[in-house]
Amino acid sequence: MTGGGSGIGRAIAERFAAEGARVVVAGRRAERLADVVRAIGGAGGAARAVACDVAAPDAAAALVAAAVDGFGRLDVLVNNAAQNRPDTPVAETVADCDDAWWAATLDVNLTAAFRCCRAAVPAMLATGGGVVINVASTSGIAGNTNQSAYVASKHGLVGLTRAMALDYAARGIRANAICPGFIDTERSRRFSALHRGPDWEATKLAEIPVRRLGRPEEVAALATYLASDEAAFVTGAVIPIDGGTAARRG
Repeated sequence: MTGGGSGIGRAIAERFAAEGARVVVAGRRAERLADVVRAIGGAGGAARAVACDVAAPDAAAALVAAAVDGFGRLDVLVNNAAQNRPDTPVAETVADCDDAWWAATLDVNLTAAFRCCRAAVPAMLATGGGVVINVASTSGIAGNTNQSAYVASKHGLVGLTRAMALDYAARGIRANAICPGFIDTERSRRFSALHRGPDWEATKLAEIPVRRLGRPEEVAALATYLASDEAAFVTGAVIPIDGGTAARRG
């Protein structure tokens, strides 16, 4: 589970553990990861933390090794880590987006996910198959203003998911993409307050057909289904979880 220290990633990790999975959570903030591990352990589950920059070239192999060495196998990979915006505004229109921000965004959102998939495949094949869940975004199936790097990275992640599903379907590996809309997390609220103005919440709610923000636990429930044997016939799917927003975009 990359990006497992908070928000959607933490919710998925805790739900997986509650369902009996042994979980490796990865992310940059060691203290957040330790808190997740404590919470899972306190609820009777099993978890390990790996503090790392998932964009580092050697991170993917280390994460897979942590799962295999610590728990004996790797059945599910969740690519959830994401680079969005820092605490100061970044121009992301095509004419204004600089090479450094473009590269940083794709390194985390797409290249790191690719590397984790590449490292996970041999481990999954060794035990008969597995499941890859890529957490993309509604920005992976539609556009958004002033987010060219983010939108491109999430579209790329959706494409990677579909290609991987076709390549490995006959070998027991399923790959699906979850595309959250606005999910109510500390990070999304901070992003919106910094980049969308003081009235962002009212504006956002008006855009969502069900008229509320999503919850991390709802994304976790979808991820749990996709990881389960109940979803054995589901691969290559790209699933919005956004209160109907994608339906409006067409």
